[in-house]
Amino acid sequence: MNYFELFEIPESMKIDKGSLRRKFYQLSREYHPDHTAGASEAQRNEALRMTELINTAYKTLNDDQERIGYILRSQSLLSANENHQMPQDFLMQMMDINETVDDLQSEFDEQKYLELCSELDDLEKSLNIQFETNAEKFDNQDDRSGPLENIKDYYLKSKYLLRIRENLSTFADS
Repeated sequence: MNYFELFEIPESMKIDKGSLRRKFYQLSREYHPDHTAGASEAQRNEALRMTELINTAYKTLNDDQERIGYILRSQSLLSANENHQMPQDFLMQMMDINETVDDLQSEFDEQKYLELCSELDDLEKSLNIQFETNAEKFDNQDDRSGPLENIKDYYLKSKYLLRIRENLSTFADS
């Protein structure tokens, strides 16, 4: 079942999280396993299945990155086993950043660390601007194929940057 259909909201990159939460509580009450205490085993199993589906759908739609990935997968633009080709200039930039991270891990330099954080912040700001523009086009029902390709690019790059930040935080936070 499509998560957007389950929550009766339009497929969108940006959603009203208040409406999502209200619908989540409504569905949770409706399918709560306690309501099926005297029902058949099949009805109890269905209530459990729906409860799990509702929880998974809510978690996915409520998280911005998860929602973007869900939409990309539902549009067959993203699959778990696919090897995504990143632009060469982005990969070169990431290689330089990873070298800096390795250098910092070997010998921490606060000034280098702050410069790297600033560079990552600038990259993320640029990506977010790209995303906002394309999310608006997607949500306004303009031609969705072009914006979706750009959103996929944003999604993959932002996941890459997140991994770099996580790697950086393993030794730099202290």
